[in-house]
Amino acid sequence: MNLNSLKTIAGWSAVGLGAAAAYIYGVRPWHLRWGATDEEVRAHLPGDEIKPSAGIQVTHAVTIDAPANVVWKWLVQIGQDRGGFYSYDWIENLFGLRVHNAYGVHSEWQRLAVGDFVRAAHPDWLGGKYRDRTGWYVVELEPDYKLVLRDEIEQGSWAFVLRHLDETRTRLVIRARGDRPANLLDKAFHYGFFEPAHFIMERKMLLTIKRRAEEFSVGHTEEAELDLTAEKIAV
Repeated sequence: MNLNSLKTIAGWSAVGLGAAAAYIYGVRPWHLRWGATDEEVRAHLPGDEIKPSAGIQVTHAVTIDAPANVVWKWLVQIGQDRGGFYSYDWIENLFGLRVHNAYGVHSEWQRLAVGDFVRAAHPDWLGGKYRDRTGWYVVELEPDYKLVLRDEIEQGSWAFVLRHLDETRTRLVIRARGDRPANLLDKAFHYGFFEPAHFIMERKMLLTIKRRAEEFSVGHTEEAELDLTAEKIAV
């Protein structure tokens, strides 16, 4: 190997190390808490007790210009066989999950209870081998306030918390807690693929719920105003 080859290898190694450092110390801390305040990141949230010694915690949040009861209508519908996850369903379906996002509030999906299973994939996915594990069980639920799920693979938590800012605004905070990857292969998968993918999908989920809840809230306010105007004219 000649000197030029060694210089090329050294140069690319330096670029690789620089990119890795930028991700570890810049990008990763940013996407692990996207949208969340310092207070929200530090706060104890419903579901934290499911994995008290979690090695990894992710907290994402968004402010929604709609009341909490409206945001809840969209949140409670989540699930592969329900309203989807309001993210990039075309990506989810590349893996054969058969997810279809809802574009409206469906009365049949407004009922959810502790003990229910929220599916991430259809029951026959991968031959049905993970039929009762590909998803989350509802462990805590309080309408207009919290929905806490526990996954059946590593018993981690995925919690959705609604904070009432005022009568027309809600803070939606999502927190996920799990174990640190144990070996080199798991670390490569988790840090190189899973975490960035989770951020991209969950950010889309938050923004979609925000948009649909705000549109729903505005639409129903306009309908109420029209009804009130009609009543005044009739009188």
